[in-house]
Amino acid sequence: MRTGKILACSLAVLALGGCATAPQGHGVAQNTAPVCLPSYNIDHTDIPNDSTILFTMRDRTVWKNTLVAPCYGLKIDSRGFTYAPTDPGSDTICSNLVTIRTNTDHNVCLLGEFTKVSGPKHS
Repeated sequence: MRTGKILACSLAVLALGGCATAPQGHGVAQNTAPVCLPSYNIDHTDIPNDSTILFTMRDRTVWKNTLVAPCYGLKIDSRGFTYAPTDPGSDTICSNLVTIRTNTDHNVCLLGEFTKVSGPKHS
């Protein structure tokens, strides 16, 4: 039983350890911290296939999330998907730490890595 408590505490520490802000520079992302997006800045999402979600931010920056495994039915789900912030009470959606749930079939899938597709567009 002690091992289970240690594992649960370790997972909680990892989850509550905080999220790095989305990287601003160019180059290869480091695997030291997940990329996190503030949920209040997400304008909309697009789903090109069952393995990819494109998050368009209010400033028109686009972030691609490649799910850990295909989320069958995600693309065709007319009711979309639901997600919750990484930490309860926070406003961030972080790579490799958040699950999504399709609203029709209730499939649960894990977000993977975020990669920046395009930068902000200014009027």
